[in-house]
Amino acid sequence: MLDHDDCYWLPVLPAEIRLQMEKLPPNKQDWPVELKKEYDRLRSDFVRAKAEFTTWFRKDRDSRMNRTCKLILVYLVDCLNFETGRCDPSQQAIADELSIGLSTVERCIRRIADARWIEVVRRGKTTTNFYRLRAPKAKVNALLDNAADLKERRLEARKIRMSIPSDPSKVRDHSDGDPAKMKAHDPSKVRAHDPSEMRGKHINRTPEGEHPNKGPCFDGNEDTYPRESIPVHEAHFGDWVRRNIPDVTRHREAFRLLRERKMTPEILRRLAA
Repeated sequence: MLDHDDCYWLPVLPAEIRLQMEKLPPNKQDWPVELKKEYDRLRSDFVRAKAEFTTWFRKDRDSRMNRTCKLILVYLVDCLNFETGRCDPSQQAIADELSIGLSTVERCIRRIADARWIEVVRRGKTTTNFYRLRAPKAKVNALLDNAADLKERRLEARKIRMSIPSDPSKVRDHSDGDPAKMKAHDPSKVRAHDPSEMRGKHINRTPEGEHPNKGPCFDGNEDTYPRESIPVHEAHFGDWVRRNIPDVTRHREAFRLLRERKMTPEILRRLAA
């Protein structure tokens, strides 16, 4: 960066080197070694200065430097020619390149100039303006100090976060439920449900008042199984089925009926036959 009049200016190719280049062949490989080294050094400084200048104005929180103004200033930086030092795109060209309105470009150019990032040189009604890119030293120092302060605050906040012990159970929306500690569910401890004790309902659709063990074909001499012997807890199903139903092919059906609470002495007698 060039320091002049309390501002930083982007370095371009000096006029004396530019005059020497006009007398040299177009091919850079044919230039004198010293001139070629100096040209490469100056161009490297120019590229580095453009990147530094862009970093500075992007940190500017001036209300005049909104997003569109910074976008236009980035475009002006890209338009700056290293060898000629020219930066004179038309406002219509800026509007076309950035897909914004011409009136927006005119307004933003004034805002950027008021924020002292450019100097506008008017060259007549029929000629495009010339833009000189500059950065006020006082403004740049204030921006860098503010950026360093913000960075220090972020580091302090990060240290505080890192010093706090991490406890997954205290993370927001983290459930305290632990499947390993959940109360065990034991089907055998479920409240007993005995179909024979259902209020106002008769087992196996028997006529009202008729004993469930006495169907239409019951003659009193037929062997039956007392209802109390039918288990209601699933933990007792296996032994009971193997003991009362010899035919293993009917065990599956017996298990289903027991689980659905549909096992009756009549059905058991049929399965055990």
